[in-house]
Amino acid sequence: MTSKNDRTGTVYVVDDDPTVLRMLEAMIATLGVEVRAFASAREFLDEYHPAPLECLVCDLRMPDIDGVELQKRLKAIGAPLPMIFLTGFAEVSVAVEAMRQGALDFLEKPFSAQALLAKITAGLASSESQHTRWREDQARQARTALLSPRERTIARLVVDARSSREIADLLHLSVRTVENHRTRIMEKLHVESTVELVKLFL
Repeated sequence: MTSKNDRTGTVYVVDDDPTVLRMLEAMIATLGVEVRAFASAREFLDEYHPAPLECLVCDLRMPDIDGVELQKRLKAIGAPLPMIFLTGFAEVSVAVEAMRQGALDFLEKPFSAQALLAKITAGLASSESQHTRWREDQARQARTALLSPRERTIARLVVDARSSREIADLLHLSVRTVENHRTRIMEKLHVESTVELVKLFL
């Protein structure tokens, strides 16, 4: 059964100021989405699990883990989460750098409710395709993890368009051994052609 937030999305809000947090929560709720508020980045990270429709609104300057560090940690786990930073004038250069690192956008304080809600709507719109790519990447990594180190090396050489003879020479193996490895690789990854193998590693 599909829940409401599966259809309309979830917006996470992270801000260490309780007054601002309540204000943002009430403002964003007018979109008809599920709003989950957190007083710290650490609290958010402890509870976060990627979902198909989601967006994060985050203050840039916070104690312990600030917005930039939160972005790095989410990026490290490959989380497909559009981020919108809230920033003061003096932090604009930092926010711009965060956008270069993949943040969706930033808003300079004070900002209008209309501007914030428009950016959140855009974030939710981009989230679904990002989440699909993330799930595909996770599935791909799970499949390639089945390979032994030797098989992974040979697979990458095949992807680089090396022939079995070239691979044998590079790894000091017989051509027959390389061919046997290639067969096992195809079986483990459930691919039927070199083209499918190449797509899996790209």
